[in-house]
Amino acid sequence: MSIQNNDSGVEIQNTKQIIITIKPEFVDIGLQEFKSADPEGRLIKWFDQGIGLFRLSIGFNELTAYFALQKPIYIQHISPIQTEVQLTQTEEDLQVILKHVNSNSSLLDKNKSFSVQTRFIDSSMERSYKRFEVNKMVSTKIQEMGYTLHIQKPKQIISLAFYESQVYIGISTAEANLSDWSGGQHRFAQEEDQISRAEFKLLEAMDVFDVQLPENSVALDLGAAPGGWTRILLQHDATVYAVDPANLDRSLKKHPRVKHFKETAQVFFTRNESTKFDVVVNDMKMDTVESVELMGRAKRLMKSNSIMILTLKLPKKNMKKRVDQAISKLEKWFEIRGVKQLFHNRSEVTVYMQNKK
Repeated sequence: MSIQNNDSGVEIQNTKQIIITIKPEFVDIGLQEFKSADPEGRLIKWFDQGIGLFRLSIGFNELTAYFALQKPIYIQHISPIQTEVQLTQTEEDLQVILKHVNSNSSLLDKNKSFSVQTRFIDSSMERSYKRFEVNKMVSTKIQEMGYTLHIQKPKQIISLAFYESQVYIGISTAEANLSDWSGGQHRFAQEEDQISRAEFKLLEAMDVFDVQLPENSVALDLGAAPGGWTRILLQHDATVYAVDPANLDRSLKKHPRVKHFKETAQVFFTRNESTKFDVVVNDMKMDTVESVELMGRAKRLMKSNSIMILTLKLPKKNMKKRVDQAISKLEKWFEIRGVKQLFHNRSEVTVYMQNKK
C-alpha cells in the first residue's frame, strides 16, 4: 500500500472506492452533491436502497476537503475502502479480517481515539458470526496495540462493511466520514418518560450541530404538542413557552417551567410583545414557505444571540429547490450554522441558525 503524509493528513493512494449512504428518497440530490465534489466519479453499484459503492477520480482527501468547505446536506455518511476481502461466511473470516485490519493499522493515530463500526448491509445473509463479535475482536486487538477505544464520539473509525461474500475495510477520521455513527445512523435509547419519536430529531440536531443551549434559557416551542421537544428543552434547564392549540402530554401540564399557550403561533405572535427568547424551535407540520415566514415573524421576539432549530417539511417533488429557497430567505434574517437531512428526519431537513445582531 502506498501512503504519503501531507498537510491534509494521510492520503492513501489506492483509496479509489468509497461507500456512500443517502436516505432513499434523497438519493438523486445526494448524487448531485457527490458529483459536485468529483464530476468524474461514478456509481459502481447499489448494495441496498441508498447505500452505494462508488469509484473516485480524485483522492479521498480531496473529496473530504471539498466536503469540509461545502458541507453536504443529503449525504449522510461516507467510508473509504482500502481493502476488499473475499469471505467464506465461516469463523475463519474473523482471523482473515483481523489480519487485513492489522496491515492497515499504520493509518491510525495513537493520539486519537478509535471505534470499530461493522455494518451487515445484506442483513439476510447467513454468517457464523455476529456484528458485535467482529467489533469486539477487532477493537480488542487494536487496544492491545496501544490505541484508545471510544465507542461514542471516536476521532477515527475502522469501518467494516459486509455485503454478500465481501467485506470492505477502511480507516478514516470521523470527520471525513461525515458522522461518528455507523452509516450515519444516530441511535438513542428510548427513555421511560419519552413523549414522542420526534424527540430523537431534536437530540440528533443538537449532537450533529453541537448545539449548546444557554443556561437557564427561555425557549419558544412552536407547534409543541404533544410535547417531545418541550421535554428535551426542560432537560436542559429551559423555561419553555409551548405554543400549540392541541393538548400537551399530561406529564407536562403541571410542570413549573412549562407555559402552554393553547393557540396557533400566529395568534401567539399578536399577543406576545414583551418576552424575549434565547431559543426558538419549530417542528410544525407546515409548508416550507409558511414555516420560513413564521420564523421571520418570530425574529422580533428573539434576543440578539438567540439560536433556532427548524424542521423543513418537504413535498415529494422539487425538494432541493424548496430547501434552497428556504435557506435563501432565512439567511436574510439569521446566520445559517448548519443544514442537514438527519437520520431521524423523514421527508425533512433540519436547519440550525443564530440570530443576526
